[in-house]
Amino acid sequence: MHITRDLLVKFAKDYAAKKLRQTNDIVAVYFTGSILTEDPLIGGSTDIDLVVVHKENPLFEREVQRISYEISLDVQHHHQSFYTFHRRLRLNPWLGFALCDHSAILYDTDHWLEFIQAGVSANFNSPETLYSRGQAAAEKARQLWFELEDPQELPFGVWTDLYYKAVGSAANALAILNGPALTTRRMLLEFPARAEALGKLELTGELLQLISRVPINADTFNTWRPVWENALTAAAKTPGCPPNLLPARKGYFVNSCAAMVESGVPHAALWPMVETWHQAAQVLSEDPAQEEAWEKFLETLEINPSVKEEQIERLDHFLDHAEAALVDLKAEYGL
Repeated sequence: MHITRDLLVKFAKDYAAKKLRQTNDIVAVYFTGSILTEDPLIGGSTDIDLVVVHKENPLFEREVQRISYEISLDVQHHHQSFYTFHRRLRLNPWLGFALCDHSAILYDTDHWLEFIQAGVSANFNSPETLYSRGQAAAEKARQLWFELEDPQELPFGVWTDLYYKAVGSAANALAILNGPALTTRRMLLEFPARAEALGKLELTGELLQLISRVPINADTFNTWRPVWENALTAAAKTPGCPPNLLPARKGYFVNSCAAMVESGVPHAALWPMVETWHQAAQVLSEDPAQEEAWEKFLETLEINPSVKEEQIERLDHFLDHAEAALVDLKAEYGL
């Protein structure tokens, strides 16, 4: 099957039409994420990110549906009250950009979503809004760093989960100063350009060292790929599996990582591999074999209990740069 953006839009329209036939409480449906870009595919795979706004409380907040091994629908369900103070969504680095894009609208009742978009897009790119968006992200990342600094000794599995959450938040604290937040798959593909735009290209190397203390090559990926896939498969079978790791999402991650390795940028596959694996490890924390496999992979990255303090210091240094970029922005515009 030849996947095009038009085909992805058709899948989304079919989904929306089916939902509209099933219920009369839908106010609006709109796109978010990579489908709003020129090239949503990586390795022939993608997801179709949608938001469905309801008059009544939705039955669930997030829904994942398989279209094919390569394509899935990833749908957020919001109650209409989420948009009561819609101008606050200017500070949302995920939804805010979609709510400034008229082409994102798939279904709208009585121009309700157009009204929301008008409120969000006003001053969305002003220096004041950009600063507030970046400040909120940097504060979140710094709070996670403080939790890592807590003198209470955390089990290593819990520590690594918190640590990688902090690393992802820190990277996005910089990235959103000139674009939407970076998703798991695109983090290391697009972060270099975001950092360079801020005059901080060297932070790409620092980010890689936060994720792994040693360089990653194709051999490393190919050695650990089946073990990683096994963890994803096992996590998907558990009752508490988060939507991000459901079976419909496996091809989305695996195919894209394989494509990055084949195209000569194996380091870019590292973040989606680590991010999904540490999530799976949390779900599978009662499985000794899975826990051992995850910790052996971390050893390959030279991430172990003996380097925790050093990695926390490196993360602190990285966050200092994000905070300094905000100070520079504030000074440039006299905020």
